[in-house]
Amino acid sequence: MQKAARKSLTAFRVGLAIFIGLATGPVHAAGDIVWQVENPFRFYRHASSFEIHESAFKAVRGDSAALLPADIIWRMERHLNDPVCGDPSTPASCQASVHDYHRFNESRLGWAARTVNDLCYERLQLPRHVLATCDRGPNRVPENYVLPTSHSIGVWLSPERQREAGDAQCSWRWQPRAGGSWSAPATKPCSDKLVIEHVPYVARDQAASGVIVEVVLPGDISISEPNVVVEDLLIVALGDSFASGEGNPDKPITLSASNQIIYDPSQYDCAGEASLQRRVPAVTMAVPNAERDVLPMRYIPEIERDSGPHPCRASAAFRQLFDRVSAEWLSADCHRSQYGYPIRVALELALEDCHRAITLIPLPCSGSTVTEGLFMSREPRERSGRTKVPAQFAQLTDLICERRGGQMNPVTYALPAPRAGGQRFDSVSVTMNWCPEGHRKRDIDLVLLSIGGNDVGFSGVAAYTFLESVGDIAPILSFFEGELETNPAQAERYLGMLDRRIKAVKDALKTGFGVEPAQVIHTSYEPLQNDENGDLCGLDPALGMDVRPGFQLNRGRLGETKHFVDHLLNRLACISKSTPGCPENLATRSGTGFRLVVDHQVEFMKRGICARDSTDPNGLMMAMLRRLPGGGDWRPYQPNFFTPYSHHTRLFRTPNDAFLTANTHRDGTLVLDTLQQGFAALYSGALHPTAEAHAIVADHVMKHARCIIEKRTTADCQMQ
Repeated sequence: MQKAARKSLTAFRVGLAIFIGLATGPVHAAGDIVWQVENPFRFYRHASSFEIHESAFKAVRGDSAALLPADIIWRMERHLNDPVCGDPSTPASCQASVHDYHRFNESRLGWAARTVNDLCYERLQLPRHVLATCDRGPNRVPENYVLPTSHSIGVWLSPERQREAGDAQCSWRWQPRAGGSWSAPATKPCSDKLVIEHVPYVARDQAASGVIVEVVLPGDISISEPNVVVEDLLIVALGDSFASGEGNPDKPITLSASNQIIYDPSQYDCAGEASLQRRVPAVTMAVPNAERDVLPMRYIPEIERDSGPHPCRASAAFRQLFDRVSAEWLSADCHRSQYGYPIRVALELALEDCHRAITLIPLPCSGSTVTEGLFMSREPRERSGRTKVPAQFAQLTDLICERRGGQMNPVTYALPAPRAGGQRFDSVSVTMNWCPEGHRKRDIDLVLLSIGGNDVGFSGVAAYTFLESVGDIAPILSFFEGELETNPAQAERYLGMLDRRIKAVKDALKTGFGVEPAQVIHTSYEPLQNDENGDLCGLDPALGMDVRPGFQLNRGRLGETKHFVDHLLNRLACISKSTPGCPENLATRSGTGFRLVVDHQVEFMKRGICARDSTDPNGLMMAMLRRLPGGGDWRPYQPNFFTPYSHHTRLFRTPNDAFLTANTHRDGTLVLDTLQQGFAALYSGALHPTAEAHAIVADHVMKHARCIIEKRTTADCQMQ
C-alpha cells in the first residue's frame, strides 16, 4: 500500500511539473537520466580493455561513493596482478598451491598482456608511433586521435525510474546542443541502456558540444537532460625510463621448465645441426663455476612441443625462434609500457569521472635526456633496423600541429653539454620547428614529466654501486644508458648544467605548445638504496644480483651514491622552486613553476632494491633460478612460476628480476654470447621501479593531477 502511494505521489509530482512546464517542453529531472562515456580512455580501441580497469576500480573502491581510498591505483594493481594460486606468499609456495595452471599463467602475465594489442599505437612496424587516426569501437570507426569530433555515450534511466517503469518500453531521442534536427525515436525496454554513437565534440567550445537527451516514459511522462557534454582532456607524458615503465614489459617472457641456456658458444657444435636433439649438452663439472652459467631459457613452442631435431642454439635459425618469444612492449624502442605511472594516472582520471574522456599521448623513452630524448633523436632501446627514435617534442608537434600551409616557427635552443671529462660545458644548438599557436589542433590540459636523471649520469652512477670494475662487461655498459660506470664525483659536475636544460624544457613547452608551467607535473626520483629496515643495502652484496659473477652491491660505493642522489633531488627541488639555501645563479631563477612531486618518496624508504619480503627473510626467493649442469630440478622453484607482477617489499627490479621478466638480448649478437648474460640483466630494466612502484607513484601524482584538472586552490593543492 505504501509503495503504491509513493509511486502515485511521484507520478503526481512529475505530472505537475510537466503541466507547469508545458510552455517550455519536457521537464528536466536531475538524476533521472544517467549517462557515461563509452570507452573513455581513448588510447584503447575497444571498451573491453577499459572495462578491465573499470571492474577493478569498482571492486576496490569500497562502499563509499564519495570518498576514494588514497591508494586506489595501488589497490587496483594488486587486485589485477596478484597471482592466482592458493598461497602467493613466495614463488615456491605459489607453485605448490596452483590448481589451474592456465588461470595462474594468465595472472602471471599481468593485466597489460591482455590489452597490449588493443592500443592506438603502431608498435609492430617502424617507425613506431601514436596513430594519427585510430579505428575505435565495435565498428572500428576511424577517429582523429588527437582531435575527436564526437564521442560515444551510454544513457539509461536511474534505478528508481527503471523500477517505476517495470517491463514497459521507453522512447528516446536526442538533438545537438548547437542546434539541428532531433534524431528518430529509439524505442527499447526502459531497463536497457541506449548508446548514442556520435555526441558532438568541439575543442575549446563547450557550447557547440554535446546533446540534449529526451525520454518518454509510460504514461507519456517526458524527461530531458539538456547538458550531456563530454569533457575530453588531452594529457601528454614526456621523459625517461622512470616514466616509460622500463623493466615492466606489457607481456613478460615465459620461461621453460625443461630447457636451459648456457652462455658459452663453445659448448655448442653446429656442424651436425640437423641431428641435434632438444636438450642442451651437459657441461662438465670440471669447468669452474659452470653451474653459474646454466640459466632458464625462454619458452619456445617449436622446441617444447616437438621431439626434434631443432636448430643448433648457436645458429641464426635459433635466434629467429628466440626473438619470436621476446617480451612485448607498448614500444620496444623505448621500453615503454602500460605499467608506467603516466598511463596509470590517465586511466584513473577516466575512471573517476564517467562524463570525461582522456586522450593520452605517451612519449617517455628509456635512456632519455633533455638533449637526446626531448629535443633530439636517440638510439632505440631495442634496435630493430637503423631507425632512431624521433625527439619527443618532434613527435608531439607532428600530432598537435595542423600544418596548414606548411608554416612553422623555428626557435633555436642552446643546450649545455659536457666536454670529455665533464670539467667544462659547451652549448649544443638545436632548432625546433614549432607549430604557430593558431594552427594547433587543441590545447594540452596536463603534462606528466620525468627528466633530469640521465642528464647527470644517474644510470652510470647506479652501475658504479655494484661493479667493482667494468672488465669483460664493458661492451654491455657502453649501451647501458650511454654511460660507462660514472662515479658520483663526475655526476656532481653534471649537476651544474641541469637548470639550463630544464629551463629549455619549460620554454619549449610554452613556446611550442602553449603549456603553462602550472600545467606540468614533474615527478622526482624514488630512493632505491634501503633495505626493509631502512638500512643501506649491501650487507648481502649478491642479493638479487647473482645472475652473473661480478654483480655485487658495494656498500661503500652505495653510500657515496646516496649523497649524490640527495644532491640531485635537492637540485631538482631548487629548479622547481627557489628557496633559501638554493644556488642563486640558477637559470630557472625563482623556479620553473612546475609542480614537483616528492611526497611519494617516503613510501620507498624501506622498500629499496635489497628489501626482503617478510615471508622470505633470508632472500632465498630473490636468488637466480639455477639447476645443475647435468639436469635435475630448478632451485629454488621452477622458472615458469616466476611472477613478475606479484607483490614484493622491494619496489625495484634487481638484475635477477630483470633477466627473468624482460630478458632483453642485444640485437645483432649471438644469443649465447657470454656478454648476453649480463646484457639481459642490465638492459631489461635493472634498478628501475616495478609495476607496483609505478602504481604507488601514480597515486601520489593523482593528488596533483586532480588539483590541476579541477582547478582547485585549496591548501591540499599547494605546490611542493
